[in-house]
Amino acid sequence: MQQTDEALLAAIAQGDMGAFEIFHRRYFPRVMRFAARVAESQDAAEEIANDALMTVWRTADRFEGRSKVSTWIFGIAYRMSLKARQKAGRRRNDVELDEELIGGGVDEAEAVILKTDLAGAMEQLRPELRAVVELTYFNGCLYTEIAEILECPVGTVKTRMMTARRRLRAMLADDDGDAMEMALG
Repeated sequence: MQQTDEALLAAIAQGDMGAFEIFHRRYFPRVMRFAARVAESQDAAEEIANDALMTVWRTADRFEGRSKVSTWIFGIAYRMSLKARQKAGRRRNDVELDEELIGGGVDEAEAVILKTDLAGAMEQLRPELRAVVELTYFNGCLYTEIAEILECPVGTVKTRMMTARRRLRAMLADDDGDAMEMALG
């Protein structure tokens, strides 16, 4: 039986290394993908993910349960990613997108082209817009959770999503916009 995030966090707060190892395996890949997209650096992503999870190890006893555990972790990773991005002060083209955003009904060649185009378009979005798309499509977060992670009102999250979709559609506009329309909903 799989332990809940809350149960693992409670065990981590008591110094249970085994619980932390399970927790790390559960969250590391997701946090690393998220950090890579926000910080715009695959190189920094691993460090950010490890630092975010070490913060969980050190501060698990401070989690108050006012949000989901995943919301808390992504909030930590988001702030660390923004700091890393500011520190780097440059843009990079190393974003990899999951297949989830590419909808069905697109043949394989079109999907590869769309994925490449979408990666480039995502790279051009401001970090706060990219974070909303990332958290929604790749991590399944609700707008209320995203608002907590990004420390902004839900209305701002909705506006950012609308703006991100509009900009992505404009950047990816072509003669056959059906594939893009399916990908962005």
